[in-house]
Formats: sequence, structure tokens, C-alpha cells
Amino acid sequence: MKALYDDIGIDYAAQRRTEPRIAARLYAHLKGATRIVNIGAGTGNYEPDGADLVAVEPSSEMIAQRKPGAAEVVRAAADRLPFEDGAFSHAMTVLSLHHWTNRETAFDEINRVATEGFVTLTLEATAPPFWLTQDYFPDIYRNDLAIFPSIEDFRAHFDEVEVTPVMIPEDCIDGFLAAFWKRPAAYLDPRVRQSISAFSKVSGIEGPLARLKDDLESGSWAEKNKSILDLPALDAGYRIVSARTRYKGK
Repeated sequence: MKALYDDIGIDYAAQRRTEPRIAARLYAHLKGATRIVNIGAGTGNYEPDGADLVAVEPSSEMIAQRKPGAAEVVRAAADRLPFEDGAFSHAMTVLSLHHWTNRETAFDEINRVATEGFVTLTLEATAPPFWLTQDYFPDIYRNDLAIFPSIEDFRAHFDEVEVTPVMIPEDCIDGFLAAFWKRPAAYLDPRVRQSISAFSKVSGIEGPLARLKDDLESGSWAEKNKSILDLPALDAGYRIVSARTRYKGK
């Protein structure tokens, strides 16, 4: 089983950490969960402390970077969950849906193994781009339109779907794509880009990076984006989606 993060996940744990303000909002939707499966769990970020939780992760590189004492992890894919029907009360996944090979089958699997709820942090496919994907990497935005689910996709597979916007704090410590919206120089660092899968899916990044560097040095980036410079947080299209599963029982 070869997974994307077997190739790009080197040093992932150093760049991608649990952002506590986002985690708190995510965990609020898991209140009352008795047993959780965390699908596409990566290195173990966003796994509630003390929860009865089993992680599912296809990448051996990610599994190797899980912290000592982290929850039990099973190497498997989202569309082939190796669990009995109704084995969990809730399923969760964080910024993982866009990597799933067969999302419809995976949603069916979630409905099969989780009796009560499903919670995810994801990017809303139809959300407008922010400055990075609008002005420098429009190919990333176009890719995201194709690989992230729409809210209608969730409603087609789950009940009682609720969508909550997630504001990205200016000092976000989890280095996902929009985390550095107010720290643009970070995108020039190859270590930062290494742990952001979107950059691995586009070619010719040298030109846009050079333009960004020039714009930062000339001050034109700050001038063009002055409307966001005083904001403490930004809505970059990230959403917590919570829903009731359609578990049918045995």
C-alpha cells in the first residue's frame, strides 16, 4: 500500500501540529462520543486526549511519526475499513477527505461502522480562493475544486448536516495550506511546502514563488493585501462539518 505521504511526509510532525483553537471547536462536535475512529489520522494530531479511539492511516511514514502513547493505529484506507458494523459511535477525519481514492465508498463505510455521527474539518470546495491561490497558485485552487467535497456531497450521504466556518488564526501552528495567510514568507520555505500536499500536485512552482518573493521585497504584496493585515483571523474556506450517520444496524 503506497500512500502519498510516504513520499511527502518526511518531517511532517515538525511542520503539522495540533492547533488548539481549531481542536477545541472540533472536539465540541464529538462530545458524547463513546468510541471514535479517526480516518486518515496522520501523525495523530486532533485526537482528543482520553478518548476511546482507533486511528486509521494508510501511510507507513505517518504511522512512524506518531507520538509514543498515541492511540492504536491500523494501516488501512478509508474505503476499506477493517472493522465490524457499528464498531464506533463516531467517525472523524481532519483535512483528509481530498486524499481518499473513492470517497463515496468511504462515506458508505463510515455509515457502516459509526452508529451516531461523523465530524470532519475540511475545505469547502466552492469557497473563494485566498491570496495565495488567487494570485500565485490558481492551479492549486482549480485542483481543490475537483478534489474537495461540496456541502451537497455530505448531504447526499449523511443526515442533519451542520456546517461551521473555521477562522484561521494569524499565528496558526498547524502548517496546512492557508495557515500562513498573514506570514507569506513562510511559503518560500521548502520545509513548509513539503508538508502541504497541494504543492506536490502542481508543476512549475518556481515562477510563482519568485513572484511572491519579489512582491514581498517590493512591498506590493502588503499593499495589495492591506485589507487583511489587521485581521486576527481569516475565513479561508475551512469548515467543520458534523452530521448524523445513516447506520442501519446489523
